Amino acid sequence: MQKIGFSRHIAESIREIVFGLEDSLVSTMGTLTGIAIGTHSTFVVILSGLVLLATEGTSMAAGSYLSSKSALETEQNLHSGGHVTVAQKIKSVHAAAVMGISYFFGGFVPLAPYFFLSTTPAVFLSIFLTTVSLFLVGVWSSRFTKRPALRSGFEMLVISCIAALIGYVIARVVSQYLPME
Repeated sequence: MQKIGFSRHIAESIREIVFGLEDSLVSTMGTLTGIAIGTHSTFVVILSGLVLLATEGTSMAAGSYLSSKSALETEQNLHSGGHVTVAQKIKSVHAAAVMGISYFFGGFVPLAPYFFLSTTPAVFLSIFLTTVSLFLVGVWSSRFTKRPALRSGFEMLVISCIAALIGYVIARVVSQYLPME
């Protein structure tokens, strides 16, 4: 009985969980990889990673709260004259908490190797752990979406890697034409 309640709770939060994990995994990996390659400083990478997770995790939670609240208020205005219940307000706070927690946990995957390794091996381990995690998030989410697990895992992996690749290509092109002085 309790397992069904927990699964339902996760299913109701799946959007925030997947969005928070995927966004954090990709953006943190991309940011830290660029900083590591550019500075070769473990301290700078770890400092940047912690600042990134705190700032982006809080921002994502705030954005989730504000967008959820706006959607609820809009829905209420369309259907029942604009009255938002306390339960609906709590739902917005819950969405924000789930988003923030998911973002923080996801971001520690690409950051963790830098606590134990120098930058060059940490970059490779960070990318590896992130890609494996993205695939596993896709596979895990298939439990709730009822899509084929491998298809869901590969979809998450491919779409996320395309996003990371776009960032990489832009950085390479810009660095070719606008060298640092």
